[in-house]
Parts: sequence; structure tokens; C-alpha cells
Amino acid sequence: MSSSAADDLAIRSLRQRWAFHRDQGDFAGMAGCFHPEATASISWFNGKVADLVPLLAASDAARKPGEHGKHWVGNCRVDQRGDRALLESDMAILIREHIDGQLFDYTGYCRFLDQVERRAGRWGILHWTAIFDKDRLDPAQGEAPQWLREVDLAAPDAGLAFMRLRQRKKGRDVPASTVVGGGQAEQQLRRAAWAWLERCDGQ
Repeated sequence: MSSSAADDLAIRSLRQRWAFHRDQGDFAGMAGCFHPEATASISWFNGKVADLVPLLAASDAARKPGEHGKHWVGNCRVDQRGDRALLESDMAILIREHIDGQLFDYTGYCRFLDQVERRAGRWGILHWTAIFDKDRLDPAQGEAPQWLREVDLAAPDAGLAFMRLRQRKKGRDVPASTVVGGGQAEQQLRRAAWAWLERCDGQ
């Protein structure tokens, strides 16, 4: 069942507005794309969006000169049932950062699968899951260090191999719940998301 034109536009705009607010450091605007109890399961965080926002703000504040990030929204698909919808968006994550004193460019190709609800006439994201398809990490200058050359790109979780490496360098763990595209975890995620969508009575 497709959404109406007006609903489709309102739902799609959630991720467009999210990306703009996130990249501009407007965290109040970013939080406004979600319902108050919304949760997120992404590359280094699994919990409430309300707890994620201050972590993102602190991370941005700690950036060194020359570091920056951009989230580029591509194709989107909306499936709506009354006041509920699933929004799936292609996303490119573009980050320039220092790792071990060297400047790198990270590119992550993923999809955001959002469970979206309309409340009091306003659409908002209730749950956000990032699905990682593939990524890469390139030196902005200089040669690739040995630790970068040794990344296993044949592993089952190779879709976020370089994201995992980056987070490990920052002292963070990638949650076991992080979803890699094309695997069993994505299938389970989709089944659960569609089951939620079809429960139009809100139970």
C-alpha cells in the first residue's frame, strides 16, 4: 500500500532534514525529527536517541582542524499503513578525520531503515536502524599504514569493516546488533519491521 503524495513527502523529508541538521550541528533540529522515546541502532550506539544527541554534540566539539562529516541522502522508499510507515533511505557517510596522527577519508555506503509514526498530525521517527552495505577508508595524504592494509574484506561483516576499525581506534565497540546488508540480521530486521507496520491497531 503506497502512501499519499503529501504523506510521502512528509515522511521522506524526515531524513533530508535530519541530514542537514546533523551536519550543521543543529542538534535541536535533529532531535525534532524523532519522537521523544525514539531509539537508534547504528555503528557505535544502540539505545535512546535522547542519549545519542549529547554524544554526537561532544564528538563534533572535539573535532580537530580539517575534520568534518557529511551525510548524503539518496533514493528513498516509503511504505505506509495509516499512521505508520517504513522509510528506507540510501545513505552515504562521508567523514574526514585524523587517525593515529594521519588524515583519512572514510566513506560508508548504508541504508537507514526507519519505523515512522504520525502523532497529532506530525510524522516522526520511532526507531532508526543503520544497515551497512560496504565501506572504505583512504589516506587523504601519504601511504596507507600496515594496519589499514590488513583489514579482512572477506569476513561476513566486511560491510562495516572500516567502520569497525575506526571505532576501535577511538576506543569504542561496535554493538553486536549492528546490521550488515544481505545477511540474516537484515532479514530478521525486515520481518520485525513489517510485522510492526502491519499492526495498524497500534498494539
